Amino acid sequence: MRSKYNRLVMTVLLLTTFTYSAKAQMSDSVQTYLDTCLTVLKNNALYAHRVNWEEKEAEIRARTKTKAEAFEALKVVFTSLGDMHAAFYHEDKSFRLENTALLERYSDSLKVAWKRGPQIAPRMIDGFAYFVVPYMGAKGQKQIDWYANWLYEEVVKLHKQHPKGWIIDLRLNSGGNIRPMLAGLAPFFREGVISYYIGKNGEASDEASIKNGDFLIDGQVQATIKDKIAQFPAAKVAVLIGPGTASSGEITAAVFSKRTNTLLIGEPTAGLANATNGFVFNDNKTYFLVSTARIADASKIAFPETIQPEIRIHGQEAFQAVTQDEIVKTAINWLRQ
Repeated sequence: MRSKYNRLVMTVLLLTTFTYSAKAQMSDSVQTYLDTCLTVLKNNALYAHRVNWEEKEAEIRARTKTKAEAFEALKVVFTSLGDMHAAFYHEDKSFRLENTALLERYSDSLKVAWKRGPQIAPRMIDGFAYFVVPYMGAKGQKQIDWYANWLYEEVVKLHKQHPKGWIIDLRLNSGGNIRPMLAGLAPFFREGVISYYIGKNGEASDEASIKNGDFLIDGQVQATIKDKIAQFPAAKVAVLIGPGTASSGEITAAVFSKRTNTLLIGEPTAGLANATNGFVFNDNKTYFLVSTARIADASKIAFPETIQPEIRIHGQEAFQAVTQDEIVKTAINWLRQ
């Protein structure tokens, strides 16, 4: 019995010695780097509550002597966060959780359509206006303005044909920058607040609104539209969604779901309807992208992270021949009612 006790004490002493040795070998720069990484995640990550920080910090510090080792060790925290929207970049390395369940939902038709690149593909179908709002990877104000006007101008062209109703296809919209999307779609909305961000502590921020036909965040116009037209918020609109609808595409769908005379049709979205933020440090060598807020409606009630259709249709899309697309046909039938 005494022998077993002695072995146990020796094991504890060895583990303690190893931990202190690891700390002793960690340079001040690495210590500061780890402190920064962990502080950023604890203070900002929407899903920080999922992590046992005391346990994970001890594990990470025990495994880390260099910044290269820190990259591998910090994967533990990102895994515990379970944030499918998050990404971690360090020099030439990157890490994000594989969203296997979502990947399995992608159809061959969706994958082929994505390969064609972002397209709006506007057309009239039986007197109804149809167009796609694609992924918009806009960076900087110049690109935001360009994308917003690209979308807005196509909406205007369709509007001049006096459609009996509208079909807005978000099924290919895997995200990007929300600003040009909602700026380009501003004519569909009434004046007023349309959404907020709700942080992990419940605080509301980033009030999004429509004013004078412009899309604003906290009172600031987000894109300069060249030739604005009168808004048409009473128009009947069918919004198409599916597993390819992610991130900003989901936010767009969520905002439309609160609009009158609107119906969401298709499949549940990707489940990434939240706001992300990027954090750069370590002399621009390390970058965290993490979810930092939920999306909420004008009443500050958070939307679910997966946006659900009101009419659910599975696996009937035909992006290469939309007039034969069963989801588009369903939208037209509803618009005719």
